[in-house]
Amino acid sequence: MQSRPSLWCRLAVIGTVAAIPLTFLSLEPAQASGTNVNVVGYSVVGPAFKALESDFQATPAGANVTFTNSFGASDTEANAVVNGLPADVVNFSYEPNMATLVTHLIIPKTWYNQERGVGGVNVNLVGKKQETVYRTPGILTDSVVVFAVRPGNPLGITNWGDLVKSGVQIVTPNPVTSGSARWNLVAGYAAQIALKRTPTEAYEYLKQLISNTIAQPTSGSAALAAFVAGTGNVLLDYEDDVVAAIAAGDKIQLVTPPETVLIQNPVALTNTGITNPSAVAFYKYLFSTAGQTVLAGLGYRSVLKSVWDKTSKSFGSFRNATAVQTVAQLSPQGWSTLNPDFFNPQIIYPAGGATYPEYGIVTYLEKFAGSTS
Repeated sequence: MQSRPSLWCRLAVIGTVAAIPLTFLSLEPAQASGTNVNVVGYSVVGPAFKALESDFQATPAGANVTFTNSFGASDTEANAVVNGLPADVVNFSYEPNMATLVTHLIIPKTWYNQERGVGGVNVNLVGKKQETVYRTPGILTDSVVVFAVRPGNPLGITNWGDLVKSGVQIVTPNPVTSGSARWNLVAGYAAQIALKRTPTEAYEYLKQLISNTIAQPTSGSAALAAFVAGTGNVLLDYEDDVVAAIAAGDKIQLVTPPETVLIQNPVALTNTGITNPSAVAFYKYLFSTAGQTVLAGLGYRSVLKSVWDKTSKSFGSFRNATAVQTVAQLSPQGWSTLNPDFFNPQIIYPAGGATYPEYGIVTYLEKFAGSTS
């Protein structure tokens, strides 16, 4: 068992959401308005937005538009917006951060419909008319959880089973602040389900995975920095983050596991963004072929089928569709149930008792890894 800092306590449970009407002044790109757009997002996507903003500014709609950016751990950034950080466009790691903003009346309850209403992308079309790769509205980018290892892969890491062997030292961010961290743990669970293991067997696997974890920085970017600096021998990370690090010259190697989870990163216009023509134009650009091509070139799996079809060969492939589990496959209600099931700070057992709790599974498993809350 590894000795390491206390993990993942005081995790927020998604509450009841409130709705406000969704209206748009214009669905057309704003023409050289010069308006500033405040962008807030999870840490890993920061460099991509720099590229997107530069490309957008070179278009007629983006001429003279300026940007103010804030990127950090996903939960931290979402809470900062709640506490007054200006935001017109928000792009977080996972949906619970959007639910937080809905609860505080910062984005509409139907924020995901902006993809069609503003972006002009209809996720419901199928067959020859299909516009998106997956029918999940409001998602800016797709990715998968992968492993980063040292050059030459000295431990021979190829799959999730290798991560729980003796001597493996895992780096993954802290789920108290990072959506990336939650994706990583859910991916470990999803991989076991894809291998036809029972939920109990998957929980046993997570116990071993957590026991081999030696560092949990505050965000995905901080975890990558720690790994590049020499901490641990395996990093759990977004595929796009590892691709970008390798392109930047970092001496690491990408390993795509045979099974993983589909990461879907949501984006929305806030209430102030809806009334900012430049923010509306930028949002529309994000879902355009041009914007999605920029993202694909930076290691993100495009949500547009047309772009994905042209770029898919640049990404790791999987033996079949079931090897990449979605949140909806793991839980019909998605993150609204998956989040408390795994990350509730209070351990709650079902009536009559059970080996594993009904809520707070990860909190429970942490006790076996020697951490304290």
